[in-house]
Amino acid sequence: MDKYDIVIIGAATSGAYFARKTAKRGFKVKVIEKLSPETLGTRMDIFHVTRTDINTFEMPDVHEGDPAWAFEFTENHFSSPSNKYNFFMKAETVGLHMHEYVALMVKYAQEAGAEFEYGAAFKEFIFENGHIAGIRYETQDGLKEVRADVVVDCSGSGAVARRALPNGYGIENFTLADDDMFYVLLRYAKFDEKQINTFWLHAKSWYAPFSMNENEKIIGTGAVGSFNNAERTAAKLDAVVNQGNFELVRTEKGTTPFRRPPYSLVADNFIVAGDAACLTKPDCGEGVTSSMVMLDIAADVLEAALRQGRADKKALWDINVRYNKKQGADFSLVRAFLTKLIATVSDDELEYCFANGIIFNEKFLGDMKASPADALQSLKGILSGITGKQVSLKTVSAALAGVSLALMLRTHYINFPKDPVKLPAWSAVADRLWKKVGKLSED
Repeated sequence: MDKYDIVIIGAATSGAYFARKTAKRGFKVKVIEKLSPETLGTRMDIFHVTRTDINTFEMPDVHEGDPAWAFEFTENHFSSPSNKYNFFMKAETVGLHMHEYVALMVKYAQEAGAEFEYGAAFKEFIFENGHIAGIRYETQDGLKEVRADVVVDCSGSGAVARRALPNGYGIENFTLADDDMFYVLLRYAKFDEKQINTFWLHAKSWYAPFSMNENEKIIGTGAVGSFNNAERTAAKLDAVVNQGNFELVRTEKGTTPFRRPPYSLVADNFIVAGDAACLTKPDCGEGVTSSMVMLDIAADVLEAALRQGRADKKALWDINVRYNKKQGADFSLVRAFLTKLIATVSDDELEYCFANGIIFNEKFLGDMKASPADALQSLKGILSGITGKQVSLKTVSAALAGVSLALMLRTHYINFPKDPVKLPAWSAVADRLWKKVGKLSED
């Protein structure tokens, strides 16, 4: 039976990225993927990354003329419900074809020494002495086994390995419910006139390019709960936004996790990452580069552990500690604040927020680095709206609760326990806070 240092489940962006990162460090890495090379990454065509992210994460750099390259743009507009007010955010952004780019990431990982096997679906873990020692997976040739020091779940929102963990093994094995998912409808359209890139936060809708032609845009709409909710959102957008005439080219549907991640991302001989760990941005649900933040940390910690001949939970625990200080705490603040506020705020109140620069800034909607001071400043702006009756008491109450919970969660995540023994007590407090935050709803 083959023995590897690392077995990764899933060969899309997270799996291919981590395979390259760890293979370059000299580890024996195997990736299994249930799809074929021809179908991997074909569910959705376009995704976006910034040039900064490409450089930061040493991703394959592509330019016009490369098969994976689709377009580039520098400016996004966040628009108020009436379109009267706009917040502009600039970032050198690259549009990529998912299928072609994943194939390029796989090629880079293979060149670093990682092995890939397609048509290979995870079935179950192999345990020895109560700890993960490998996996069994199904192929057209039947059931196969592979041993590994550590198994990494990068299987997407289905989280096939995380969900197969025994209760009490160290990582929550929940299945995403409908209200834990963001359902996205993408309409590729050719307009008669130029359209600008716009995001309507109140409608969970946006215009984004799919080519360098400024008349060609993706009309994106999303909603928690179901694709029916996303289609209703699309109908509302069509009713209030003067889109002009357009020709519908094609339609795509997809989902992304929209909940807090598992409290621990590691267990004995196991790591969960990417959408399988719900590592998505709280403002839009994107997760390609936010997962890479965690995977860079995981590569460092895992290398140190394996060099010592270890892959137990305690040896991997610093992945949790470092991730929460670097990104998890910031995401928890933004998620809590936006969830409480969006559930209550009206379109007229959003107009007031746009007019006064409340929330709509790069700290909340750009790099997700909103500080406690930023949250308090937003609260101050919302409170000032009471005097002129631009903001209701109900919304002020929600904002107060949102800021309070956001600050407590951020502090709680920054103080993530350095000892795994203390996780249950930490989790109990986090449970109480997240229960108060609640979830987004389409009601």
